[in-house]
Order: sequence, then C-alpha cells, then structure tokens
Amino acid sequence: MTFLALNAVSKNFGPNTVVRDFDLAMHNGEFISLLGPSGCGKTTVLRMVAGFETPSAGQIEIEGQDVTGMRPNQRRIGMMFQSYALFPNLTVAGNVAFGLKVAGLPKAEVAARVQEMLDMVGLSGLGGRYPFQLSGGQQQRVALARAIAPRPRVLLLDEPLSALDAKIRVSLRTEIRAIQRQLGITTLFVTHDQEEAMTMSDRVVVMSGGRADQVGRPEEIYNRPATRFVAEFIGALNLLPGTLRDPTAGMVETATGPVALARPVERPAGAAVTLAIRPEMLRLLAPDEATSGHAFHGHLLAREFLGPIIRLRAQLQNGPVFSVDCFNRDGGAIPEIGQIIRLALHPEEMVLLEE
Repeated sequence: MTFLALNAVSKNFGPNTVVRDFDLAMHNGEFISLLGPSGCGKTTVLRMVAGFETPSAGQIEIEGQDVTGMRPNQRRIGMMFQSYALFPNLTVAGNVAFGLKVAGLPKAEVAARVQEMLDMVGLSGLGGRYPFQLSGGQQQRVALARAIAPRPRVLLLDEPLSALDAKIRVSLRTEIRAIQRQLGITTLFVTHDQEEAMTMSDRVVVMSGGRADQVGRPEEIYNRPATRFVAEFIGALNLLPGTLRDPTAGMVETATGPVALARPVERPAGAAVTLAIRPEMLRLLAPDEATSGHAFHGHLLAREFLGPIIRLRAQLQNGPVFSVDCFNRDGGAIPEIGQIIRLALHPEEMVLLEE
C-alpha cells in the first residue's frame, strides 16, 4: 500500500519550471533517495513534501490524506537539514526536546523521549552540552534525534552528510540507515552522492531537468540504466556507438566490428544506437586465451592504481578509448603501457541505451 504519493507534481518559479510532472509512490518504511546533479529539482521535491513550497500543479498524499495545502506543522514531518539548523542557545537535550514541547507533551514524557533519542544516536551523557561544544558528526546526530523525537510519519533528509569529512560520512550514513530500519520511518533522502544513494536506499530516483529519469533498486539503476543520462551519471561507463544491422539477432555493427547482443532489439534496421559497457564487465585475456564472448583488441595507454582496483585505459582498434577495471591481486599480471591487450565481453553485459 502506498504511504507517500506524489501525483503529477510540478513547480514553477516565475517562467522557470524546476519540477515537471513528478510521480512517486513510496511504501510504508521505505527508504528512497532522490539523486541527481545540482539544479535537477530534487531539493524542491523535498521542500514540497515538507510544505515549505506549494506545488504549481499536482497532489501530495500521506497515508491517503491530501496534504498539498497543509502547513508544514500539520503534516507530521521530521526533517534534517544540510546545515544542521540547531538552536545555538539550547543544549543538546533542549534541541531534541523542542518539537516535543511544541506538541504539548508532559514534562516527564519529554524527558523520557529525549533520553531515548540520545541513547539511540549514541549521545548519552551529552545532553547538557551546547552545539558549539560538539563535533560536526555529533551535531548531525542531534539533528537526527530532534527530527525523529516527535515520531513523524515521514522523515526528510536534505543532504545531511555533505558537510562532514569522508570517514564520518560513511559511519553516520550506516547509523542513519540502521535507525531508520529500527523505527520503520518512511524516509526520503536527497543527495548528489552516488555512493550514498546506492548504499543506503531501497530504491533510487535519478532526476534530470526536473523529471524522474528512472526509479528502481540500486542494482537496477546501475546494471540496467533506462536512459543515456542515467547510464552516464551513475558510475564509470564506456560508450560504443554503432548501427543496428539485424534487430532480430541483436546484431550491431561498430567501429571495432560486429557485436551480437543477448536479445532482439525493437528498433528498425539501420538505426543508430549506443552500447554502454561498465569497466568491470570487461575481462583482460591472456594472449592465447580463447573466449566465447566478443573480443576487443586495444593499445594500453595508461594504468591507474585505485587501491582494490587497477583501472586500465586502452585505445580500441579502430574504436574509442575504453576503461577496464581489474582486481588488484598481489602478483597479478598487469600489462605494461604500450602493449597490445585483448578484452573479453559477454553479450548480456552490454546495455543498449535509450536517448
């Protein structure tokens, strides 16, 4: 059953349309990320759900209730901001208690709930400190505790980790996801960080130009991108242009030779197409090794050491430059720059892109 629904929602600022016919149906307890570059409309979507912006068209529902015209304080929404937005004149406990006091809860219940939240976010014993006495990671934990203390129906997270250093960011995103699962709060998360979206989410919405280009599980978004934008925005990618020669056989003529896809293609013969290939899908072959898939020949241009991965850059024969990711194994045979290499690829590992 749909818990949070956005139905054909659009938002105009004067002559500029920043969100266009946006649809999303979230289940109870689901964690969904809005992912995209700056200016794609993801924060505007979040602000419309929160009630800080009013849609120019469309409808927003929570638990079947139309909240489109409701004020923010009527929606039972919890929100974490990128800038923490803590009250500097209140202690940690005071910040967490703020929404509870506004709701008119008895003092004893407020005190118990504040302690419960501080225990949950790992800040027991710090209730008497002020925000300036805390680290960035601790301040963000206070912001999370304050957002979930009133037991909201929906939790909104507006790039809450972007101001933190990398190590704390990884740790805190794990904690946020664990707490979200524990409480079962339906959560909408805005980020421009692909890794955050892919590791934290049940589903990801990739946005471009105010629209949802694709909605799906992280593995679907990565392995089967629906559009060229999604394919290029998520992860590293090799693009191989070609011409469709036999739609039934999935045969594509490319600069490197004919390539057979794993399935028929519903386009006319002679259509210009683009094949997308992830660097980790390509396998480095030994000079005399046979392969049942398609083989590319290339001239090795560069090697990049990336810790667990070694990324090769090779100029394909009569074709584009490809990136190839190999696992870093001690003693593994990695060719030298300037050598001719062979790469293997199975047909099912290529994706035919939609424009």
